[in-house]
Amino acid sequence: MNGCDGLEPWACVSPLPAFETELRRRRAGYGYRFRLRFLIGRCLVLTRSGYALMFAVTLACYAPSANAAKVVLAEVVYQQPVYRVTFEVVVEAEYADVRRLVTDYAKLAYLSPTVEHSRVLDTRPEGGARVEVVLRPCFLFVFCKRIRKVTDSYVAQDGDLIHNTVPALSDFHQAQERLSISADEQEPSRTRIRYRAELVPKFQTPPILGPWIIRRQIISELAITADQLERLTRRDRGGR
Repeated sequence: MNGCDGLEPWACVSPLPAFETELRRRRAGYGYRFRLRFLIGRCLVLTRSGYALMFAVTLACYAPSANAAKVVLAEVVYQQPVYRVTFEVVVEAEYADVRRLVTDYAKLAYLSPTVEHSRVLDTRPEGGARVEVVLRPCFLFVFCKRIRKVTDSYVAQDGDLIHNTVPALSDFHQAQERLSISADEQEPSRTRIRYRAELVPKFQTPPILGPWIIRRQIISELAITADQLERLTRRDRGGR
């Protein structure tokens, strides 16, 4: 076996660093899954009750996959034009590992297939960094958009991670995010993650269903990230 086993042919043109190989493998896996679901949805829409069935398939695609991460709270409230997000999850991973992964800003693509790339643009002498993240989410398999977000990221006095978006460099009028990470009180080998955000996107969303679609996408992405955190910490510690 080699690093290219299981990858599509285009991914094996030349030897890849371990990070890129793993990233392409994961994206290929998600790609097959979504393409299959899309084809199922297209077939169902041709039936008499196709529209209702298509929505059922869509809901299944955006529902968080079954994993060991325990979602305690997932809420997205839309009050035009602001999306207020509250998400809390307990993951089967130790605190130090989780904090290391979520602050490795150059490799955030490890945590979500929606992230195309991320990089540190600048560091601050007093601590913190300016970080660029480029995402390409697809809503309902049809509405795909590349989104750029540049944030000034730093650690607050209470240890929380703060990410304030720079509107002039981003596709958001406003985006304030706060990430709290702590060892679980009942089980120290687990980590509790609390994410709160207020988001005001510049880009347009589909009418009527737009807010609903974005709410589903946000919750799905956060659940996938929690799953990835668990998988990556197991890998780093030699587990499967």
